[in-house]
Formats: sequence, structure tokens, C-alpha cells
Amino acid sequence: MLHDERILKHKFAYFFTIIFVLCWMIFFAYNMVNIFLRGYGLKEEYNTFKIIIYVLYFLILPLLTVTFVSIFKESKKMFFYLNLSLFFMLIFHVVIFNGKYQKIQNPSTGYVFSFILLNILLVVGPVVLINYFKHIPTENEIENIGKHKE
Repeated sequence: MLHDERILKHKFAYFFTIIFVLCWMIFFAYNMVNIFLRGYGLKEEYNTFKIIIYVLYFLILPLLTVTFVSIFKESKKMFFYLNLSLFFMLIFHVVIFNGKYQKIQNPSTGYVFSFILLNILLVVGPVVLINYFKHIPTENEIENIGKHKE
């Protein structure tokens, strides 16, 4: 791997990205197998959002799969796919939250804050960290000898 070809700054960033994407792929694949192949279906609280949830499942899992492959291909499109899957995952979590929140008899602000905190810790935070570790190659210093940036 050439120094200019890498997409992330550190080996830790590669490891962290692979683990993050793989864990979410396993989560969505497991739920898709349970819902579609084993016939467990969705809980009654999600029946009003059934089509939206199914569409999001079929959008998020392929995006995560393409992101996972792009990590190993050293493709810069990995960041686009990762951020797009983050967007759809947040929509998915809001839909799930809305289904659960409608069923609660005593809605409290603690439930809302825990939802926001968990999404920041488990979804948004890691993606922001991965985007932070994006490798931006510096300009070649040898080619810029004698050029002044004044």
C-alpha cells in the first residue's frame, strides 16, 4: 500500500472502521433474517411504519456492505457510503423510536435523552471519528522547491 493511496491516517482507524461497519452489518443482517426468513415479523407497535422500516433495511445493509468492501479496496467513496448509511440509520432509529414512544403510557424526558445519547455514542460519534481520521495527502514538497506562497 502506497503512502498516498491510503484513505485513513492510522492502522487503528482502519481497525475501528472495519469493526464498526461489521457490527452494524451483523445487526441489520440478523434482524433481516429474523423478519424475512424466519417469519418473526415486526412487533405490533411498528405496524404503522412497516413499509418504511422494510425499505430502510434494504437500503442500509447494502450500503454498509459496499462501505465494508470499499474499506479494503482503499476507495475514497467509502466516506460517501458511510455517511449515507449514517443518514439512513438515523432515520431508521427515529422511526423505531417513534413506534416505541407512541406505545409508552408515561412518556418521560429521560427516554428521549437516553435515545439521543445512545445514538450519539453508538452511531454518530464513531462516524464522526472515522471522518476525522480521513487521510488527506500533503502536497509533494520536492515539486514545490523554489515556489513561494506569499
